[in-house]
Amino acid sequence: MDMREPTGSKSRATLGTRLLELLGAGLVDIWLGSCRLRCRGQEILHGFLDAGQPAIAALWHSSLIYNLYHFKSHQAVIMVSGSKDGEWVARALRRWGQVPVRGSRHKGGIAAIRKMASLMVEQGYNAGIVADGSKGPAMVAQKGPVVLARETGAPIIPVGFAARPAYRFGSWDRTILPMPFSRVSVVYGDAIRVPKGARGAEIEALRMRLQEALNTATARAEDALLE
Repeated sequence: MDMREPTGSKSRATLGTRLLELLGAGLVDIWLGSCRLRCRGQEILHGFLDAGQPAIAALWHSSLIYNLYHFKSHQAVIMVSGSKDGEWVARALRRWGQVPVRGSRHKGGIAAIRKMASLMVEQGYNAGIVADGSKGPAMVAQKGPVVLARETGAPIIPVGFAARPAYRFGSWDRTILPMPFSRVSVVYGDAIRVPKGARGAEIEALRMRLQEALNTATARAEDALLE
């Protein structure tokens, strides 16, 4: 059963978003490394990686804590909020050898997408991006991942996540913190390709497709914990 924090507690939510920095990278590795992982569809992502083709992992913001740890062995360029609360994420990523790029829909998002695309094309980086952004609405995909895929030719891989038991902070996205030794599930959805000339209505249709794919992958991850 999930342990849930009451909503409306700004100070506790802020503490939650800075958890990795407060605990330190070593303790985070021990904490999250104790979780019992069940992973499905990983061959979708690894099919691209093994062929040397960059890919874009897209996920919901609520799964950020575990997925930062889960993907730490895959060097990638990752969009991180330009806000003060995003600093802990950037520091954690640098410790794990990742390349944070600061920006969000509300602050420097277009420039961040361009920088990510440049690094992917010129240096062959993979990418990670939170589909619902740094401020939501929760589980509503923004067009950033679609634009990034259009500019780079890299496929978007939707990543669903669930954990039990888990603690949920009172932030806008109900950030999930798996408890030590909890069961966690990661599910990869089918790759989404974005044509180079996609604009307007086609971008919107692909944004909706990504949103549906992420929700489906998340539901599959939750169902896997019941098996």
